[in-house]
Amino acid sequence: MFKRFALLFLAAFFLTACATVPKIDPMAYPIDKGPKESPPKSCKSAYDAMLPKVAVVNFTNNSTFDYANVVQAHVQGASQRTAVGGAAVGVAPGAAGVVWGSREKQQFQRDSQTTQRQVNAKLSESVEDGVMNEIVNMGGASVFTRKDMEKIISEQKFQRSGLVDESTLVRLGKFAGVKYIITGSVNNIDLTYKSYESARRGAQDAGRTVARRSEDTGTALAGLLIGTAAAATLEAMEGWNIGTEITLRILDVETGEVLLSDKVIGKVNIGKIPYPNYDALIGGIKKAASKGIEDAKPKLSKWFTVKGYIRQLRTSPDENERYANINIGEKVGLKPGSKMIVYTFEEMEDEDPVTGSKKLTCNIVKLPVELTVTDQLQADGAWTIVEGKPRDLKRVKVGQLVERQPLEGQGFMKKMGY
Repeated sequence: MFKRFALLFLAAFFLTACATVPKIDPMAYPIDKGPKESPPKSCKSAYDAMLPKVAVVNFTNNSTFDYANVVQAHVQGASQRTAVGGAAVGVAPGAAGVVWGSREKQQFQRDSQTTQRQVNAKLSESVEDGVMNEIVNMGGASVFTRKDMEKIISEQKFQRSGLVDESTLVRLGKFAGVKYIITGSVNNIDLTYKSYESARRGAQDAGRTVARRSEDTGTALAGLLIGTAAAATLEAMEGWNIGTEITLRILDVETGEVLLSDKVIGKVNIGKIPYPNYDALIGGIKKAASKGIEDAKPKLSKWFTVKGYIRQLRTSPDENERYANINIGEKVGLKPGSKMIVYTFEEMEDEDPVTGSKKLTCNIVKLPVELTVTDQLQADGAWTIVEGKPRDLKRVKVGQLVERQPLEGQGFMKKMGY
């Protein structure tokens, strides 16, 4: 009972720690009739919001994943675990491994060989799909599907097996009319068994000790709950842990230049089964890869920005609250809670100190405010709350440029494998 209560306590803690979506009534305040932003001619190009065409292709599996050997080498634990069919995970002093009968061992080896072939055949496509889904969901780009690319490959008589070379990918991109190619590789798959039995016992014992020694009922209960919660958390972390390491690269099709190269790692726990079957293993590898891809979102979202402008403002009578309506919404990937940056502009005359020549340049200034997308969200528009100091709220005007803040990667719990 205490374990269940502790888990509920932890879940409630993390839920309350998450930001809630603001709910507003945009009609509560009158329309602001204040001055509007009139961007100078040299600054108008900053408003261009063309969605670049992106192709996600040719991820390769460079991992040396060996299912049978890895499972046998990395089993760790502190107690006997019995498996179905006569096989068991055993731990003896100075050694750890998998104990098999001859029939079970042969079956295991056949299964592992099948698994390795399937990993090599399907993992690359799975990672490609994961990257594609992230870009589609975050917006800021027009994404070519695998079918689109396969059609172009066929039309231009490219050989699929020959698309390993990045210069070939760039040539393919030019034929396809895309601006960026996203490619990469699966570098490593790590499978380990983790046991925290001694730490769990220590946490429970510490909680009981606090409860036993405390004369205050509240302190005693708190100590017991904290110890139980810590033990429950450690128990949830036990079992097979899969780590998938991925490299992502963005290629500029026009120049062939590598614009971004980023290595990410995702982890997932697939439980305490004696040895993972095919579905558990492949599902775990793909889920870990998907989590790793999340960590690329901050950098990807900088390359594929989402921007628009403020088209209406509503201000409270005391001028302490402002709502801004922007011209972009769900179609470009905005969600309730999305954060936006606001920019204002100034045209400056620059004079070259050597030649004396003069030219007009655009000075873009980021305002010290933040727009948060509310529950009032449509396909092509959204109401936001303008947040900042009162004096800075007044600097926000209709017509100013807004841009989505870089997205966040995995949270703490996901990085831990959950």
